[in-house]
Amino acid sequence: MNQTNNTVLTILVASVVVGAVTGVASAHEGIPDVVKIGGLFDVSGSWAAAGEEAKSVAELAVDDFNEYLAAIGADWTLEMKVEDAQANSEVARTKITDLYGTSGINMILGVGFSQHIVTALSYIDNNNILVISHASQAPNLAIDDTIFRLRPNDVQQAPVVNAMLKDAGIEVLGTVTIGDTWGDGLKDSVSDIFNGTVVELFRYNPDVLEFGGEVNFLDEKIEELIEAHGADKVGVLYVGTDEFQLLVEQARLYENIDRVRWFSTTTQADSVPDLIGNEWMRDFYDNTNFTAVQSVPVDTNSITRHVNNWVMENYNQTAGVYSYPSYDSVWLLGTSILQAQTTDIDVLKEVIPLVARHSLGSVGSLELSEEGDLLGGSNEIWQVVDGEWVRIAGYDPTNQSLTP
Repeated sequence: MNQTNNTVLTILVASVVVGAVTGVASAHEGIPDVVKIGGLFDVSGSWAAAGEEAKSVAELAVDDFNEYLAAIGADWTLEMKVEDAQANSEVARTKITDLYGTSGINMILGVGFSQHIVTALSYIDNNNILVISHASQAPNLAIDDTIFRLRPNDVQQAPVVNAMLKDAGIEVLGTVTIGDTWGDGLKDSVSDIFNGTVVELFRYNPDVLEFGGEVNFLDEKIEELIEAHGADKVGVLYVGTDEFQLLVEQARLYENIDRVRWFSTTTQADSVPDLIGNEWMRDFYDNTNFTAVQSVPVDTNSITRHVNNWVMENYNQTAGVYSYPSYDSVWLLGTSILQAQTTDIDVLKEVIPLVARHSLGSVGSLELSEEGDLLGGSNEIWQVVDGEWVRIAGYDPTNQSLTP
């Protein structure tokens, strides 16, 4: 066992909640020798970079957890069957159906897009499938079900976006959003609290990635808003995933789109370091003072460093914001099974919140809301300045304002 894993394994992700760990090796009658779980990640499609990294980090967590089980004398292991959702909700539903109907797997990690969950929700509910998502944040999925999300729902992100816009002096906000549950939910949450005028510029179908007519309309509308309000008072909020690169590629052929400030969410903040090396993306970022909410771990600990070091070693970059909860989801599920001494879904859905309340993961505390979403979370404001992606402010949730 290497030194890094030694450090990680000294931190039991959950403290004693349901029972003691003592005697685990001889008390696992309710746990199969091999506990099969599913991992549904978007390793191809519009979110491939983040999906591939999250998948790999989850596989790392399975290895780490199995090493921990061996160290305490437990004679069962986790085994994860990985499927690719391809950033397509219909594909995601099919993969969930296959995992359960064909492979008999009723515990699934990943399922990152909120729209994936919405599309498969009836099947998940009807078959009592347990899901722990590492990335879903749509507010309308904060419901009582067998789905847990190790991300705060976007009702919590909306005030951060609003504070960012207020600090920038934006009075008229145009929105460009992906047409799914997450995009609509976050846009609506921001619109509800924004103290200014909101103009919906366009909402696009994630499965039809051709922006020709929309970009022409966008350019014309931004020109109208500039003439009516002044460029310094107009901002555009983008809520989407890697389609942004295609949008910017087409937008550079127009003259008004980059005359105003552009803002975005944690999803885009996570992509900037990868895209900033592209010359025309960097020009767009610089011209628009591109600014976004950046989610960061609340407390940096040895688990955070373990994940970050592994990602740096294997991907030559800092771990993405969705990789941390991907790692933690494996440990939360595995520890809940260990504590409850069963893989019964009805038991686990009651145990997971209790275990999470006493758990430390790479994101810090894993305590969940009553609806099963991660509580707390810490956010910063980052911006592209002279071609560099830099932190420009923190966020105080108490006052809902930016801090140095």
